[in-house]
Amino acid sequence: MREILLQIEQLNKENFDNFIDLLSRCRESNKTHSFDVPVINRLKEDACLINPKYEAYLGKIGLDWVAYAIIIMSYSTFMALPDLSVEEIYVLDNYRNLGIGAAMLKLCVRRAKKKGCGNVNLVVPVGNKKSKIFFEFNGSVPTNYISYKIDPYASKIGKSAGKLTYADFIRKKNTTKFSRLNSAK
Repeated sequence: MREILLQIEQLNKENFDNFIDLLSRCRESNKTHSFDVPVINRLKEDACLINPKYEAYLGKIGLDWVAYAIIIMSYSTFMALPDLSVEEIYVLDNYRNLGIGAAMLKLCVRRAKKKGCGNVNLVVPVGNKKSKIFFEFNGSVPTNYISYKIDPYASKIGKSAGKLTYADFIRKKNTTKFSRLNSAK
């Protein structure tokens, strides 16, 4: 087997277009939406701040950009330590099974250690069996948590939309308990 030399660079203004190209190719392969100009501009601005909202690292073999990893910092009040969340690791199809994904994951773990993190969090889409196998093979442990998302602009928290509100649900549950207790007397 031929040895490959993977060079990893942090995202910056000079390699940003290569990052967008890789992101677009990832979206195409996952059959998800492509990027519009405002999104690209926000990605560039947010990555190039003094305290960036995310960090990204690009993998390159020779002249070919072949992979990226995106990480975001958060905080665990349970451990009173920062957490590093791996938002995404992507390797172009033609370069998979060469150890590039593992190298990108190792980079994320090194960053977590350098930042004094207590955990590295990974979120994998339910149907992405290859990613689950990859992360578990590389020492990740599945958790008992389910991940949810809320669109803050479309959110209807506390509005019933024809269903019981949470308070009504609790009241009904407590009333049912109370009724059973009274009927037992």
